[in-house]
Amino acid sequence: MTNFEQDKEIQELFDSFLIETEELLDSISSDLMVLESNAEDIELLNRLFRSFHTIKGTSSFMGVDSMASITHQAEDVLNKLRRSELKVNLNIIDVLLEVHDWLKLLLDRVKARNFEPVDYSKTLEALAKIDKRGGEPDDEPQKAKEDEQTNDSPKTQESALEAVLSDPDLVKKPGDFTQAEIDLIDDAFLEVNRQLYLDVIIGTNYVKDNISEATEKIALHKKDEESEKDADEKASKAISKSKTATSPMQALESVKAKEQKTGSETIRVDINRVEALMNLSGELVLGRNRISQISESIALEGKEKELTRELLEATAQIDFVTSEIQTAVMRMRMVPVAKLYQKAPRMIRDLSKEFNKKINLVVKGEETEIDRGIIDELNNPLVHLLRNSCDHGIESTEERLSKGKPADGTVTLDAEQEGNAIVLRITDDGKGLDTEKILDKAIQRELITQEQAAQMSKREIFQLIFQPGFSTSAVVTNVSGRGVGMDVVKTNIQNLKGIIDIESEEGKFTTFIIKLPLTLAIIQGLLVRVGTNAFAVPLSSVIEVVAFDESKIYSINHKEVIRLREDILPLVRMNKFLNLKEFVKKNNQYIVVVGIGLMRVGLIVEELLGQQEIVIKSLGDYLGTVKGLAGSTILGDGKVVMIIDVPELVELCFSNSDLINFVS
Repeated sequence: MTNFEQDKEIQELFDSFLIETEELLDSISSDLMVLESNAEDIELLNRLFRSFHTIKGTSSFMGVDSMASITHQAEDVLNKLRRSELKVNLNIIDVLLEVHDWLKLLLDRVKARNFEPVDYSKTLEALAKIDKRGGEPDDEPQKAKEDEQTNDSPKTQESALEAVLSDPDLVKKPGDFTQAEIDLIDDAFLEVNRQLYLDVIIGTNYVKDNISEATEKIALHKKDEESEKDADEKASKAISKSKTATSPMQALESVKAKEQKTGSETIRVDINRVEALMNLSGELVLGRNRISQISESIALEGKEKELTRELLEATAQIDFVTSEIQTAVMRMRMVPVAKLYQKAPRMIRDLSKEFNKKINLVVKGEETEIDRGIIDELNNPLVHLLRNSCDHGIESTEERLSKGKPADGTVTLDAEQEGNAIVLRITDDGKGLDTEKILDKAIQRELITQEQAAQMSKREIFQLIFQPGFSTSAVVTNVSGRGVGMDVVKTNIQNLKGIIDIESEEGKFTTFIIKLPLTLAIIQGLLVRVGTNAFAVPLSSVIEVVAFDESKIYSINHKEVIRLREDILPLVRMNKFLNLKEFVKKNNQYIVVVGIGLMRVGLIVEELLGQQEIVIKSLGDYLGTVKGLAGSTILGDGKVVMIIDVPELVELCFSNSDLINFVS
């Protein structure tokens, strides 16, 4: 295994193995969940068989024998399921999920270069028991004929190779291919000496050609139209349509591609390459802004009209190309939310069993796309919110029936795009949040006083569950009651420049609402002036901008507010919040109304400088902890401006933070 680190090409092969296996395991987990409720779906069984079959072969190639061994056993069970020698039941699904979990663990250990053995003997025993209950052993006489086409042992494959190579006259003309023959060819290929395969990888095409020729002869020799007529027809049609195939192996690959239900055609791109391209795109945006600034300056001064016209045309062209590059790069980073949701069915199933509750999962909007970097960071928060819904939210079957509810609880995952943001909702139709219970616990833990509790809104009470160490659970379980998790969820969401809000009605439902930017790289910003400094406010958070009269401001509970139509709007004087000088023109100010979820805050600024596309740059370790700032950017004139962290600013305002100005 150490050769993987010594040979660049083999290392690339190893990386490809890790990526492909991880994708197959994700597919297996999802397919097993579907199989539980669609036990007669033959196409689904075939797809699961092929997934395990591929993992078995590739892990054997890579020398990960532990993965190959357990996968081979699972493959045998699936083979009997698709032959109808076994019937899908809860026990079989449970054991196959155990196999999936072991493979996931083993793959993680391979990634970490940890090849110490693990003990999965109990799972192997469970697989063996299932296999034994399936009927007669595979070597019984009445199954000998069938085994000639589907047997996975190396001896069978070697004898097939020898038979064809020793008697070329057996090969007469191209024929049709059954699924069993395809599996046989796959196995023959996979069982070729590992070292010879490595020779192929590093550039020796001789072995590859021989394998292709040998497998072609096997396919031509092994025919059984009667037993698998349907599979033959599929293969025949696929091969006849494959005008460009240069070998039967390519034709067979096209058959497998048609049979397997896959998504849109994709290519794997190293995330580092995408990041590098994204950085270049960002620099191009900065350059474009600089040229635009120069063009405007020349135009205003009226110099060299013809030159100005040409420069403006060039600027327009660069602007168009830059926007196209930016869009293309951003689309490369976008993935469907379905990738985030794919673990949810398994999790709901396991939690249902653990709590002895009947819980259904409903998924909506899984085609909505979001930045890959955000998806990766959302995994842990989603896991905890789902656990919280199953433990705290959904009632027991008896309790639900006594309340006149359906016996089965429902957890719904929903996603939709709103402008330049994505909104995720996790809803359960359970008991809802008990505001009195939350307040009692918060007072008991001295998070708030009795006086503060009396003045809190329903939404503010809900936000208390995000306080560190807060829990209303009377029983400590593996899932809840330890006072950790919800505060971490909120922190993770805020790190993504998003917010989490709650809607709930006691006895009916609870919904966690997560609002996030579609991307963390390039955004539209509203430029404002505070004192002598310029700042950028993310446009996705801006509701409206209004001029106002200082005399209209008054205070409630020592906080400045203004009546905006029928609403009372809390205000933040940005010069005080940012510790800057007083505004020079107090009668010529603006309120930038920003909103996060259901919360609205008015930011008092001195001047509006316009709208611009901005590239978000990190503040680094030195300024990264400054409250209210999300990052920085460079304008067209070369000036550096800070980007306002609207979610954090709104949160500080509604939490009565000392950082927000109060009226004395």
